[in-house]
Amino acid sequence: MDRDELINLITTEDIIEILKDLGSNNYKLDDKGNIYFNTVCHNGDSNKLYYFSDTKFFQCFTCCGSLSLFDVVMSAKGIDFIESYNYICNFKGISRFKKLKIGLQKREIQNKDLDFLKFHLYKKENRIIQLPTYDKYILNMFDDYIPLSWYTEGINDEIASFFQIKFYISQNKTIIPHYDINGNLVGIRGRAFFKHETESGKKYMPITIQRLTYKYPMSFNLYGIFQNQNNIKQFKKVIIVESEKAVMLYGSYYGQKNNITVALCGMSLSLYQRDLLLSLGIEEIAIAFDKQYQIELIDNENIDKNSKAWKEYENYIKRLIKISEMFMSYCNVSIVVCWDNRIRYKDSPLDFGKNTFEELYRERYYIDDIEELKEMIK
Repeated sequence: MDRDELINLITTEDIIEILKDLGSNNYKLDDKGNIYFNTVCHNGDSNKLYYFSDTKFFQCFTCCGSLSLFDVVMSAKGIDFIESYNYICNFKGISRFKKLKIGLQKREIQNKDLDFLKFHLYKKENRIIQLPTYDKYILNMFDDYIPLSWYTEGINDEIASFFQIKFYISQNKTIIPHYDINGNLVGIRGRAFFKHETESGKKYMPITIQRLTYKYPMSFNLYGIFQNQNNIKQFKKVIIVESEKAVMLYGSYYGQKNNITVALCGMSLSLYQRDLLLSLGIEEIAIAFDKQYQIELIDNENIDKNSKAWKEYENYIKRLIKISEMFMSYCNVSIVVCWDNRIRYKDSPLDFGKNTFEELYRERYYIDDIEELKEMIK
């Protein structure tokens, strides 16, 4: 049984019981069957881990982004995919092994000497995911305005206009349209500026107008892939960042014709998103996530693995390991990190100007052996 077949067997009632077992005892259910759980994915206690019953995916609106059930279990229990798969099988009472037939069975002998070629010669048939689409005319109701803070940080008018950034005055939100690779409007996110929303963890959320919420399962798309796909094909390189704002900063620094960034809107990358990028013919991927760690708070002589600082650092490295493993057989993988104070905690490598980003980018770490990353959290 593969992962998709197993997920198809999982019911909403199963999700509730599994999340309870992972530590989310409090949950809320809306009229569409979506459930709001505690953020057990990063050991949090706020109700910002949403489960969408129609897609069977989670969305953590604090820091983890889009997650499958396997991802949630892995993060909550600190285990790998195989252990997560086994945990869900055990929960459902499903045997992980096929019953063998009695007697001698015919066995095929395979020559595996050329197995390494399959990564480069085999092209997987892409699954076609039907994302929701919305009428683009809805964007006409917003004002052509970007917040002064974005302009001050480096996003220019040309790039803001190109990405159709607008402002919703009645809700005090910056409007960020999301398009799929074919140019369909599949969602609209709002960057809130009301204090009660930002302090309650609703800084970036899908907007709702007349009871219609412009949301979509974000693990089946990448922000900026529609606008930047031709650049990525040309340079055969992509830089993945966390936020939409980082995509626009890169375009502002280097010009839209050189923009090779896409945003996950979090730190989770799905196999579907990986295949989207591979379909563009990339030869290198650079991971430039926000600085989700404070290594200066970790005592190297006496590491407290229960401390918040260690858990954040460990989660960051695990995310890098997971994404690196997904791409290493197909292209070169590098990581943009900052172990000093050139950027601040939770800032993007692009937040402190072109020069700082170029320094960090030149110093990026190429992944030759995934064990080197794993050693960092042992």
